[in-house]
Amino acid sequence: MNQLVTIKGTKSGIILVLEPSAPFPILSDEVASKFKEASSFLGNKNMGLIIRGRSLSDDEESKIVKIIEDNCDLKIFCVIDEESGAEKFFEHVVQEPVVNTRGMDSSVESDNVTAQSGDDGNNALILKGNLRSGQDVSCKQSVVILGDVKPGANVISYGSIFILGELRGNAFAGAGGDRNAIVMALNLNPLQVRIADAIAISPDAEKGPKLKFKKKKLMGNENGGEPEVAYIEGDHIVKTAYGASFLRQLNN
Repeated sequence: MNQLVTIKGTKSGIILVLEPSAPFPILSDEVASKFKEASSFLGNKNMGLIIRGRSLSDDEESKIVKIIEDNCDLKIFCVIDEESGAEKFFEHVVQEPVVNTRGMDSSVESDNVTAQSGDDGNNALILKGNLRSGQDVSCKQSVVILGDVKPGANVISYGSIFILGELRGNAFAGAGGDRNAIVMALNLNPLQVRIADAIAISPDAEKGPKLKFKKKKLMGNENGGEPEVAYIEGDHIVKTAYGASFLRQLNN
């Protein structure tokens, strides 16, 4: 008899394989049992989660994440979609402790979030929540934002910037002069994006250097395509799909 639930570990995080025909309540109980049993082995980490075997509704997915966190010391900061280029990103980032900036979605904390430590290029600051107008994030390492960056919000990093949501505010990557830094978002529509000494503004703006499209027909998320990325090409900042083609270029 096939196992109802199987747990595997990868560089991207945890792979949870679910038996496709089993009732969800039975799977839920089995997930709880498996993660409780493996708790000491899994340790206390911040991990991405990949779910295979069956499609879950948003509500079922949320319940699975809660069951995992209730039965071990793992913190699931994101459910990774294997069909998007986002999974490739997680393979190259060492997850640092998640900062749950509730002030990014409410007024209970400061409008500014600053990280001073961890300027190693292999580390990333991970923030949970939407960044609203008037709020700033500034850090020396790369930054991952699990939410949207709204108009009027600013993200500054000496490394790269990864936004698992929509970028509609301002992003400044490679602030220390790194022209190899990138800005990635699931939807990349910034008011302004800077990388090192290059700057570009929204194509809708009246004046200034415009953000250029690498391809005239960019496959966006509305078409089920890849996330989007801005990077320096020559003297300009260009925008293209964050997919296999870009990753091959990045590794060359």
